[in-house]
Amino acid sequence: MRNLSIDKSEIKPKYDVIVLGAGIAGLICGTFLAKSGKKVLIIEQHNIPGGYCTSFKRKGFIFDAAVHHIGGCGKWSVVGRCLKELDIKMDFVQLDPMDSINFPSFSVDIPAEIDKYVDLLKKRYPHESEKLSSFFKEFIGLYRATFSAERNKMLVKYQYLTYKDMLDSFFTDEQLKMVLSAQWGYIGSPPHEVSAIGMCQMLVNYLKDGAYFPVGGTQNFADAITQKFIDYDGHIMLSSKITGLRTDGNITKGVKTEKGEEISADVFVSNIDPRQTFFCLMGKNAVDETYLHKIDTMKESVSFFLLYLGLDNKIDLKCLKRGFYHTSSNISFSNNGWFYISVPTDIDSSLAMDKKQIISVVVSLNDSYDDIEDWVAFKDKMKRYTINYIENFIPDIQDHIEVIDAATPKTLHRYTNNSKGAAYGWAVTVDQTWPHRLQHTTPFKNLFLAGHWTNPGPGICAVVSSGWRVANMILNNQEDKK
Repeated sequence: MRNLSIDKSEIKPKYDVIVLGAGIAGLICGTFLAKSGKKVLIIEQHNIPGGYCTSFKRKGFIFDAAVHHIGGCGKWSVVGRCLKELDIKMDFVQLDPMDSINFPSFSVDIPAEIDKYVDLLKKRYPHESEKLSSFFKEFIGLYRATFSAERNKMLVKYQYLTYKDMLDSFFTDEQLKMVLSAQWGYIGSPPHEVSAIGMCQMLVNYLKDGAYFPVGGTQNFADAITQKFIDYDGHIMLSSKITGLRTDGNITKGVKTEKGEEISADVFVSNIDPRQTFFCLMGKNAVDETYLHKIDTMKESVSFFLLYLGLDNKIDLKCLKRGFYHTSSNISFSNNGWFYISVPTDIDSSLAMDKKQIISVVVSLNDSYDDIEDWVAFKDKMKRYTINYIENFIPDIQDHIEVIDAATPKTLHRYTNNSKGAAYGWAVTVDQTWPHRLQHTTPFKNLFLAGHWTNPGPGICAVVSSGWRVANMILNNQEDKK
């Protein structure tokens, strides 16, 4: 791929649309707008596009930074339809089993097809068979309702319920409820906290529409969208930090960068943390106090520790199933630690040379971001803790490690500016989901929000949908003005 970033001499003084941040939502939004003929500029502080959907190389190994697979890449699913609309061609590997959930006393492999999963659960829990049919019918109906532009009875029914509330209304078997909750790490809040709507969006996306791995790593997904954006004559500025947003009343007028560029536009899309947008780039005096108070009182989602291991080709990793490993069988998941372990080279051997292998681990954290004083010591402690856990399955793993790297919440914050390294934007709790989450529109007539801080929420499929929606809102608004 050729150099993505536009030369400084080619930057226009004014664009139709400026997008702040080259996360997946920003890239999707910008590409749809560029395809429609708009002059679009995307500005990104990092030297590569993708946000959390990026990869990095170490000594011949390609590690995915934070995203380990993508939901909804099938022909008729959200991501699949989006790629088709934009004429982006990519190779994916569908994951089957979709996941493995592991507890100290039992494990369940989740098939790639939802009907097979329901049948598996009915065989394991025959006394809940009828309720399982009813639950998944309701679950899929709720999922479809989230893609509607209007509120309907299904959304109203569940907007104030947690996922635990929903499960309790269908089932009595505690182990079954634990199995159906075991993938809560994909959305960051345990079942007694997470919104039923939010959990539904995430889980059905994977169970119904499939989980996929982009061949070559997740950076290829971001790069393919970026290249198509450029093909549609879009401009992107990488390694460019925005230092200010110029406003006039309720109109956003322009941006200022760290390098001194001042660029104006008719419309702006923020694909970055709203606290950055409204507190750091604008300042309090420019923004409605009620709106600022709402943002100030919202709570970020959790962050994680991530470990990346590059291994030689002399070790057998077949005992490591890709999926969640819970450290206890506590149904409430309170203070229940978990690891998400994957071996990406089992899916795509091109990620390492000479048949070498990669282990990637995501680790849940109980530590508060603000309470960690020594991040170097914290990283070292978490490396030891995580490797010690893997030694339960592969006792001699340390003899085979060629590369070791890690990321803490501080790392995630540094590369993305997500507050406290938040993995999923705002926490997906009842009071911060759907009508209670930040909407795409803002107090500024020409400033929109896209990405995991707004609706539908976190996850690649959701942010693709978010970026697509915002592009349509902008285009429809301009059609209405004609």
